[in-house]
Amino acid sequence: MADVHITRELLRAADRGELPPRLLLEIGAGHFALPPEQRADRIKRAHERFRSGALSELLIEESRKRIPSNPHEAFHLAELARIVIHRSPNVPGAFNLMALSTAYMANACRVSGDLRRAAEHFGHARYIITHEEVTDPEVLARVDELEGSLLKDQRLFDEAEEHLARAALFYRLAGLKIEGVRVTIILADVSFHRGNVSRAIEILQPALGQLHRVDDPRLFMCARYNLARYFVEVGQFWEASDIIATEADLFRQFPEPWTQLRVTWLRGKIFAGRNDLEAAEKAFSEVVKGFIAEGVGYDAAMVTVEDLAPLYLKTGRTADVKRLAEEMIPIFQAADVHREALAALLLFQEAARHETLTVKLARDVARYLKAARVNPSLRFSAEKPS
Repeated sequence: MADVHITRELLRAADRGELPPRLLLEIGAGHFALPPEQRADRIKRAHERFRSGALSELLIEESRKRIPSNPHEAFHLAELARIVIHRSPNVPGAFNLMALSTAYMANACRVSGDLRRAAEHFGHARYIITHEEVTDPEVLARVDELEGSLLKDQRLFDEAEEHLARAALFYRLAGLKIEGVRVTIILADVSFHRGNVSRAIEILQPALGQLHRVDDPRLFMCARYNLARYFVEVGQFWEASDIIATEADLFRQFPEPWTQLRVTWLRGKIFAGRNDLEAAEKAFSEVVKGFIAEGVGYDAAMVTVEDLAPLYLKTGRTADVKRLAEEMIPIFQAADVHREALAALLLFQEAARHETLTVKLARDVARYLKAARVNPSLRFSAEKPS
C-alpha cells in the first residue's frame, strides 16, 4: 500500500487498541533479531496475538523497502504478512492483503532471479483476485505493476506493456500520482529492453519532470540512473557523466551493494566511452569483485565478457585477457549461473586461454547471457543467440 494508506491504517489500529509496530518488534522483523523460521513459528504458536490487518500491511511495506538491498529478507517479510492475514480472515480487506502479500513474495523472487517461482506466486495472487472478487484499484494496480516488471524481465514485452498500462489506469483511479509516474518509468525501461532506446528517453524525460527528489528519493534516483544508462547506450557519454556527477550525493544515500555496484558499473561504461581506459578498467574490476562477493555470479560474468574482456582485446593486452580467464573460477562457482550459461563461459575462458578470444565472441557471449538469464534452457550460439 502507499505510505499514506499505511499511516492511516496504523492510526485506525491504534484507535482499536492494536499496536502493530510493537508486534513487528515482537516477531523480530523490525531489527531482524530472530531467524526467519523462528519469526513464522512465533506467529503460528500465538493464539490471539498477531491477528491484525495493520500488521500485515506493515510487513508488506517492510518487504517493499527491503527489495533493493535484501530480496531474500523481503520475501520472508511478505510471507510473514501472508501468514498473519491467513490468521486474521475476518479483518476488513483480508483478501486484498492476501493478494498483495503474495504479489510481493513474487516480486522478491523476481529480483532474486528466480523468475519461475515469481510466476507461480503471481498465479496464486491472480487466483485470489479472481475468486475472491478483489476490486480495490490500488491493490489491482500494485499487482499489475509488479507482474508487469516480471514480464519485462521475461522479455514478454507486449504483455508487460499491457499490465503496466492497466496499472497506470488503476493508479489514476486511486488518485496516486507518484505511483503512476513509477509505472511510466518502468514502461520506458520496456522500450529500452526492446532496443528502442530513443523511445525510452522520450518516455522517461517527461516522467522525470513530474517527479521531485523529495517525493520518493529512491524512485528519483532509479529514474536518473536509467536516463544515464540510456544516454550511454546511444553514445551520449557526456550527458550521462553529467547526471552521475549531479546526483552523486543522491546515489550515496543508497549504500547497499545492489545500487553502488551498478552505479560504478555505469561509471566504467562512461569512462570507456570517453576513452579513459585506465579508469574504466578500475571500475569494471571493482564491480566484478563486488558482484562475486555478493554471490551475484551472473552479473560478474556480464561485466567480464561485455566490458573488461573487450577493453583488453581492443588494446592488445593478451596477457590480461589470459589472467581474466583464470580469475573467472569464482563466477563458475556462483549459485545463480545455470548450466547453459556455464557452458558459454567455459568456451569464453578457453578462447581467452588460447588467445583466440575476439571482441565479436565476447559480445556474442554477452548477448547470449542477457537472453539466457530469463531462459536457462537456451543454448549458446556464437552466430545468433536465440
